[in-house]
Amino acid sequence: MERKKTFTFHVHLPENIEKIGQPVVLGDADELGAWKNPIVKLCQKNRTYWKSDPVPISIISSIQYKYAIHIPKSALTSRRENIEFEGFDGIDAGDNRTLDVQRNSQFDIWKIREFAFVEYIYDSIEINNLRDKVLEYQHLLTIHSDLTIHASNPKFIIDRIDDNIKEKRLFLCVLLGYYISKKREEGSPHELPNNFPSNLLLNALEDYKQEFLPLDTKDQMHTAIITLIQHNSFQMKFKLDWLIIFTIASEVDPDYTFINHLKALKYSDDELEKFIEGCKIIKPYIEKIKFESYVEIARWLIQLCHNMDSLLKLWDDILLHNNEFDESVSKCFTEQVRANISHTEAVALERNFKRLSEDYRDRVSGIFRDQVIFLLKSPNRKWTYENINAVKKLLHENNMSWHRDEFIQSLELISQSHTLELLNIFPDILDDWFRNDFSDTKEKKIPKICVIWFKNLLLKLDTNTSNKKSSNNSNFIFSVFQQLELMYPLLGRRINIWRDLTAIAIDRMKNYSEDQIFAATKLIVQIKQDNVKVLFLEMVKDMLNKSTLQTHDQLLNKIRIICDCKTTEILDVPNMISEDILYHIMTILQSQSTVSSASEHHLNILKASKFWNIILRATGSVAKLNSNPFVENIKTSINELAGLLLEKTIDIQLLQQILEYNDEYLFQHFDAAVIEKKELGDVIVSRDEIAKLRKLCDNYQIQLDVLSKFYTGFCPNDKVTDVAVYIRDVKQNLQSLDKIKVKQVLSSDHWAFHEKTIDSARKASLLWKNVTDVNSELDLMEDYKISKSQRFVQTLGYLTKIPHWVQRLEELEKVVEMEIFKVQHNEDDWLSKSIRILKDDSMKLGQINNFFDYLDGNLSNVNQDCWELIKELSNAEEFLGFLKKIAEHDIKKLINGVDDHSDERLIQEDAVSSLIQVKQFLFPLMTKNMESISDLLKELLNVIKKNHTLG
Repeated sequence: MERKKTFTFHVHLPENIEKIGQPVVLGDADELGAWKNPIVKLCQKNRTYWKSDPVPISIISSIQYKYAIHIPKSALTSRRENIEFEGFDGIDAGDNRTLDVQRNSQFDIWKIREFAFVEYIYDSIEINNLRDKVLEYQHLLTIHSDLTIHASNPKFIIDRIDDNIKEKRLFLCVLLGYYISKKREEGSPHELPNNFPSNLLLNALEDYKQEFLPLDTKDQMHTAIITLIQHNSFQMKFKLDWLIIFTIASEVDPDYTFINHLKALKYSDDELEKFIEGCKIIKPYIEKIKFESYVEIARWLIQLCHNMDSLLKLWDDILLHNNEFDESVSKCFTEQVRANISHTEAVALERNFKRLSEDYRDRVSGIFRDQVIFLLKSPNRKWTYENINAVKKLLHENNMSWHRDEFIQSLELISQSHTLELLNIFPDILDDWFRNDFSDTKEKKIPKICVIWFKNLLLKLDTNTSNKKSSNNSNFIFSVFQQLELMYPLLGRRINIWRDLTAIAIDRMKNYSEDQIFAATKLIVQIKQDNVKVLFLEMVKDMLNKSTLQTHDQLLNKIRIICDCKTTEILDVPNMISEDILYHIMTILQSQSTVSSASEHHLNILKASKFWNIILRATGSVAKLNSNPFVENIKTSINELAGLLLEKTIDIQLLQQILEYNDEYLFQHFDAAVIEKKELGDVIVSRDEIAKLRKLCDNYQIQLDVLSKFYTGFCPNDKVTDVAVYIRDVKQNLQSLDKIKVKQVLSSDHWAFHEKTIDSARKASLLWKNVTDVNSELDLMEDYKISKSQRFVQTLGYLTKIPHWVQRLEELEKVVEMEIFKVQHNEDDWLSKSIRILKDDSMKLGQINNFFDYLDGNLSNVNQDCWELIKELSNAEEFLGFLKKIAEHDIKKLINGVDDHSDERLIQEDAVSSLIQVKQFLFPLMTKNMESISDLLKELLNVIKKNHTLG
């Protein structure tokens, strides 16, 4: 709270001082001019006594002031205005006065500016008179205490520190001790400035003995040395000169109390390393230190070492050990180890543990175990390979003295990790668990931990193959079984745990397709553990057992994946695992094979000939595959069929069914069963043999067709009374093809029943072949007495034109079926029926006229130009599609884009012009909705009428 008091200043000034200027009082208060304005003037009362008027001053805090002489500006002498303060010049010289607020009158004496006695004593110091000069200085303190102390300030010391005489520097230490002690008595502790050369004074203390100085300077020297130590260690940029204290402590600080002033000392890692190196000077003096002090020093040094390198170097290289000492500092050392490793990664942790002496590892192993567990407790920690390897070593380390609960906790934490590489060390750590014979009979945590670990491991493995390419998925599947292989030696005999892990693995496979699992087969072969390979095989077999019936092509694709076979023609079975799977596939095929007859069996095999060709020609690991009963059965069946062909004991129906496949297909089919051509019983069917059989079969079918058509077309019942008997025999042959053997057909008496008619039938089948002019042919046949009626001639005319009409109608059908016109069309409309009737050779002559009357009813208006247009359209589907896509202005732009050089432009313009004309006529046709074929024909006729050149 602000308050005002009135003060009067009384002071003795030097005589005649008024000749210099006006005596004044200046201070930091506004009422005292704030060190600048000389507003409080002094009045002379006698030769040396001066007095001010009463001055009201606001008392807020401590008020500083000084007496001064105000020298005014002089125009005559060009003198500038100036203020000369008492004592050491300036307001920051350290000799300001403090206003005594308890007294109204301030009684003072002018301070002299120069006090040379201290400097005189300093200058007179020599090598052999230090003690006497200190006594002189002490006498000076007795008669002029304040002036002497003020003259002994740090600036005085700094200005004279460069003198290399050791005794002078020791004297400066004495001055510093008295100066600091006086300041503390006054309640104003004094810190040395940052630029104070404490190192030079500390170096002067080398080999210092108390006897160098008067005995009563001991406290002052202690104060000076402590001050120098604090300054050198805290304020100077990393200086270790203060360590000299250890060499002289028995003289100046036998209880080593100086360390109490260094509790706050801290060093960076680099500085700490140098500090510990510097501490080597301590070692020779340790034995002379009292035990209690030595323990305190050791504890202080230990607490300074904030990293393990410095701590262990201090422990091993600096400190002297015995049981009593080690026990006394054990707690401090242990706690410092805990603090130092609390932020340490595993690599440093493992290295530091190894550096510990064996007899001390047991004391701190618990701290290291705690830190390992702390590191493992963070599942999202970013683990490097080096840190993971270090954790692994620490968990293996016998000297770590792992307890059961700690070990099972570390297993549990590793199992929960989100880092794949850390999860990968779980089997090794689990192995240690079993080797150490830890018990888990009560809590039974190990099975649960193993399950958690395996699930997390598979999750991380799957995440690492997030690019869902088949190869990556195969790698993941392989990795799963690799992990099982690693775990089998540990858990294979622990049935419950092993069952849980394999169940997890198999369940995880449900996320992948059969093909992805099959593709892993090539990798599974790398697994050495048979039980794990069997597990994979059983899983694949189970999948195959449960899969739905598949085509042989689908199976072949799967087999290629299983065998990692890139080619489509040759199958190389790379290993026994692949072969075992193929063997199982063959067994499944056998179980699915249901045939009612040998012929059906042969045909089924032939239908799947591509599949069996590849299986029977497979190379590599195929001994077991070839021994499969079903594969052997297939091979035997193919050879049996080959034997039937060669021996001509095959029935005609089966032969016809076989010959639906081309000759090369059949040759490869039979050749696959005798690929090595070494086994007894193999039958070779050559390409020539197949061609002969095909010709024989075709001829037999033609003969039956010729006889059938002859009897039904040329032998009416009223003329040939027993024709029904012949027809019935032909039908019986047709219906008994499955019973007639090729060998029978080749016998001379097979056609004996038709011997008399067979030549006539053949001639009749050739009668109207390639006839173009019916009347001319009939004229040539006058001798046959054939009735040449108009109706008969017309019928024969139609008969010769059937191929031509088939072509026309098929071209029309092609146009009708184009998506562009969207005409409705099905198998029951007149167009489809007409094509079928014309292609049916069994139509009788009497039916031909009626059919063509029916056809004419649907096509009566269609002229030749229209048929020509239909023909062109049937071959122009792509062009019509293009025509529909482009707009008219786009076509016109083509003319502008034609190159403007030579005669080519005229040709190109003409072509584009024609294109525009075609589009003008046909584009409306493509946009109309035509519901029937007749609508399309009408529109085509309209187009022809508008421009007949389109036909």
